[in-house]
Amino acid sequence: MQTRDTEILKPLAEKIAEYAARPSEAAKKELWSRHQWLQPTAKIPITVNYEGIPQPQWDLMFGPKYLECEDELARDIEFTLRQRIWSAEHIGDDQIVWPALKIGAAVRQPFDWGVPLKWKDSGAELGAKSIVAPFADRIDVSRVKFTDAEIDEEATRRRVEVVRELIGDSLAILVVYPNLGHSPFEVAIEMCGIEGLMLYTMDCPDKVEALMDVITSAYVAHHKRREREGRLNVWPMDAGKYIVPNIWRVNCWYAGSAPSGFKPALSDEWAYVSAQSAAGLGPAMFEQFVHGSNCRLAALFPKQTVYYHGCEKLDHKLDVLATLPNLRRFHVSPWSSVAAARDKFRGSVVLEVHAHPGKVFFTSTPDDMRRELRSLIDAAEGVPMDLNLSDINSVNGNPTTLTTWARIAQEESARR
Repeated sequence: MQTRDTEILKPLAEKIAEYAARPSEAAKKELWSRHQWLQPTAKIPITVNYEGIPQPQWDLMFGPKYLECEDELARDIEFTLRQRIWSAEHIGDDQIVWPALKIGAAVRQPFDWGVPLKWKDSGAELGAKSIVAPFADRIDVSRVKFTDAEIDEEATRRRVEVVRELIGDSLAILVVYPNLGHSPFEVAIEMCGIEGLMLYTMDCPDKVEALMDVITSAYVAHHKRREREGRLNVWPMDAGKYIVPNIWRVNCWYAGSAPSGFKPALSDEWAYVSAQSAAGLGPAMFEQFVHGSNCRLAALFPKQTVYYHGCEKLDHKLDVLATLPNLRRFHVSPWSSVAAARDKFRGSVVLEVHAHPGKVFFTSTPDDMRRELRSLIDAAEGVPMDLNLSDINSVNGNPTTLTTWARIAQEESARR
């Protein structure tokens, strides 16, 4: 039945499909796939991570009250489609417009660790939150009893049907299944609190190691179950030549030929490994309490699709991080040294290099942007890298800065 929401969403979905069919999109897919596999490319790939921009900032791009749909699901889809269209029309980076729409599976039972993982809200709209730690007084590993999420298959099927009626037939619908991720230390932080866990590493290191072992074992079991039950976030496209990414900034990679009935393996996904809350640990303690767990998870991805993310400064931990199994992408934040990462990895991984978003939006002129980008490219000295603008919490009243940065980055990337 034709509804007002359908009338709004179908043209948006058709516009996405139109942009996805452009020859430039095929070139981007090949660019990123060659890049992820450390093959030579004609230019440095560029990504503006617009997906993380808070919703109120989009008033500047779309104007107030830009969401027209009435149903909550339809409004979520509308917001996503309008973001993608605006990005395709205005930013000019190398993000790929895929002829697809991702929707979440219906969850009957969420993840449960046996202890409550809660955050206390300050009550202010932009206020901070604090962890309500169940192990604030002491670690009790016996209380940790992980229960995996359960999917409501029938509700998921109905959701797909509803979305298909809303958007029409122009886009593929990709179901996204729940995924714990690959950052077990962050769960330990939620159980102990960040200050508490730092103190526990000195006061009762054996209990921290035991806690990390239990949490990591639950992660491994969860990922193996996802693979066993076929609930992986792997979506071959273009007759199986490419795979749509399951994490930010990867953009695309080769799948090879995916025959009819292709059953993906866990190793066809990318692992997003991180431990930003461990920034206060030095290299030795990081290796003792964090790295071993990360290695257990990274070992599950023998196709070398492991990405290590760290917005914190990582220079002093490079010797440890370089031993992470199957590492292919490494995050170099504005607080880390491109040169240090270059010297450590020597072209064996892709350096995901980030411009400073605060400077870009609040203090930089176009010439300043160019100087920063040039310095990042020069510091890499020819090793595989891509240039990224991410963690954008505000466009400082001027969304054209996204366009300006991408244009300059494209100009400099071609001058490599």
